[in-house]
Amino acid sequence: MLLGLGIVLGFASIGFLCWLLFLCAVYAAPLFVAAMACTMLYDHGLLSGAHAILAGIAAGIMVLALGQAILASSRDPALRVAVSALLALPAALAGFGTTLGFCGMGDMGTIPAYLFATFGALCVGGAAWTRLCVIQLA
Repeated sequence: MLLGLGIVLGFASIGFLCWLLFLCAVYAAPLFVAAMACTMLYDHGLLSGAHAILAGIAAGIMVLALGQAILASSRDPALRVAVSALLALPAALAGFGTTLGFCGMGDMGTIPAYLFATFGALCVGGAAWTRLCVIQLA
């Protein structure tokens, strides 16, 4: 009885984490920019810890707002594709890493793990791309 409950809850938790990954994939690029800005400002001694964190958050918000503004107002399809690709590429990389991590939790060989991770990157990147396309139609 408890073994069955553990298996069901294990599948439910993996499903929840995958759903959360797909939901948050659009915000991978602004989060990456925020983390890099914070790290660069702090490591080079330009700002203290709290100020670097606030500057990183501001940089991430600016990237998200600028990307959404370009997608909502631009009529040029090439510009929309370029901005969508720039915002969806970090999501695909996050999907690759997450899927490879899930494969590492089991006892899977290297080649199948990388094949599954590539499929996961395509799925997460595609989901982020789809969410970004919805932003430009709204």
